[in-house]
Amino acid sequence: MRSSTALVVAALSGVPVLAALAFAGAVHRHPHAVGFTDQGVSVAMHLTGDGSELLTTFTPQRPGFHLYSVGLPADGIQGLGRPTRVEVGGALRSRGPLTAQSPVRMLAMQGTDVTFPVYPDGPVTTALPVDLDAKGGAKVLVSYAACSPQECLMPVSGHPVELTASALSAMRG
Repeated sequence: MRSSTALVVAALSGVPVLAALAFAGAVHRHPHAVGFTDQGVSVAMHLTGDGSELLTTFTPQRPGFHLYSVGLPADGIQGLGRPTRVEVGGALRSRGPLTAQSPVRMLAMQGTDVTFPVYPDGPVTTALPVDLDAKGGAKVLVSYAACSPQECLMPVSGHPVELTASALSAMRG
């Protein structure tokens, strides 16, 4: 969606202009990104120009929603929360841990003594160091959960993104 389109939609729907500007900037994707939208979050991924990192941007579609940290245990804390994950296979091989380009903050869950590592509300970009084979396709599995202070959306676990060799080539920045 173009920034001007987001502003027109915002004006017609009564969304404050500053929120619309933030949304318009968040949906601006890399020209060669591939992705999907599921459970209220748009996911866009691309490779850096040298193919050494897979960058994945998670953008909650509604204001006030955040994602859990990559450092959250796989099963959450006391069974609550799900970590942000990007796992690769095939022509892409991970050569290091997934990191995020956003600070982590601890969020207390109301009515409990449990705190969760989350990113600030809005988009977050992760980086996964990868090696890229010259031949073949790859499969990326993406997992995350988005929450606001009032509600959590259903977690997404292992959403597959199939990438052909030509798609991998086009994804390079």
